[in-house]
Amino acid sequence: MIFINVDERKFEAYKNDLVRLYIDSFSAGKSFQYHSEEETEAYLRSIFAVGYGILAMENNEPAGAILMTPLSFDELLPKEIARKFNVERSVYVAEMMVEKSKQGQGIGKKLLTFFLKETDPKKFERAFIRVWVENEAAVGLYKKMGFDVCASIVQPKLLADKSRTFDFQKIYMQQKLR
Repeated sequence: MIFINVDERKFEAYKNDLVRLYIDSFSAGKSFQYHSEEETEAYLRSIFAVGYGILAMENNEPAGAILMTPLSFDELLPKEIARKFNVERSVYVAEMMVEKSKQGQGIGKKLLTFFLKETDPKKFERAFIRVWVENEAAVGLYKKMGFDVCASIVQPKLLADKSRTFDFQKIYMQQKLR
């Protein structure tokens, strides 16, 4: 497995892989949300305009990705986090995606380990991530990796078949960087 750092300049080269990975990761299973290709591309572009990503490749195919921005990028950031932590010195894992057929193989852990090791502690004091409370595997991984729950939100989402919206209970987790 190789890791590729992707910034705004490299986004075009990996755009199709990232759009497909995002839609595949979040449009099936219990989280069954609707994501059009156009909306997904625009959202990913907004991330890369202020942040960067790490793409995990296995046999020339995307296996997963982790996308980071400044914490201030998160429009849903709870006020309690803004009051308690230094937002300007915090990095936000905006997205963590692992290709469905590769889940449970340690790719998420490898991506998160690489990110935490490579993040400059002189620039950022803390790392934050927001995760669906029912994604027990991800919550468990983040706890094992040293993240603690610090807040929660309810986020409305549209089902993949567009039949109705549903409420997504999400938690914010954080850890101090070394």
